[in-house]
Amino acid sequence: MNQMTFFNIVVLAVGAIIGVCMEKSTIYLIQRRVNTLMPYRFSGSIRKTMLWAAVNTIGWFLLILINGLQSNTLECMLLFSVCIILSAVDISIKKIPNELILITLIIGAAFLVTGQPIGNIEVNLFGLALGFIIFFLPAMIGKGAGWGDVKYAAAVGFCLGLYGVLTAILIMTFFLIIYTVYIIITGQGNLKSKIALGPFMASGFVAVLVINMINSHYLLFDLGLLING
Repeated sequence: MNQMTFFNIVVLAVGAIIGVCMEKSTIYLIQRRVNTLMPYRFSGSIRKTMLWAAVNTIGWFLLILINGLQSNTLECMLLFSVCIILSAVDISIKKIPNELILITLIIGAAFLVTGQPIGNIEVNLFGLALGFIIFFLPAMIGKGAGWGDVKYAAAVGFCLGLYGVLTAILIMTFFLIIYTVYIIITGQGNLKSKIALGPFMASGFVAVLVINMINSHYLLFDLGLLING
């Protein structure tokens, strides 16, 4: 067995173990926020547990395949896992846990400090402010966004910076439009249906992280500062 094969096996094993832990974390976060017993949409069977392990493992493996095992790859792997948990919780109970928002900020801050000149933090703070403002107004008037969405958008803005969060929101909007059209066509909802925004914001977040990793090898354009350290 050569070194690369061994490394791949280790990544797959760790990714699978973390995936199982992510399922347990999701159940815990949901249980803390509901007063009644409820069926768990994303857990409760061996098949679903295996799916958690597979999704996290495949995600990690693809990120390493794209960028190699570098510090910004590790950052994206951690954020990817957090995004998966956040999406599962938000879809289940329409709430975004503060713990996951805080973890997102901590991961972003840790890699910002170790990977960027300190002066660049201004762009990340502007991104935080922009993400907060864009979602704050809808939350104030009760149209679509909740306060968890506001805080999460701010955390994403901090991680991606000014231009990165704008791109993430555009990607989120694209996915949201597709989903809205889908539920209308299939009769599962309408324009007034309450939709969990967390998974769409997380999708935009991960998309920008991946685009930046790919772009770092070709230097075509820049969609955020944090992962380019």
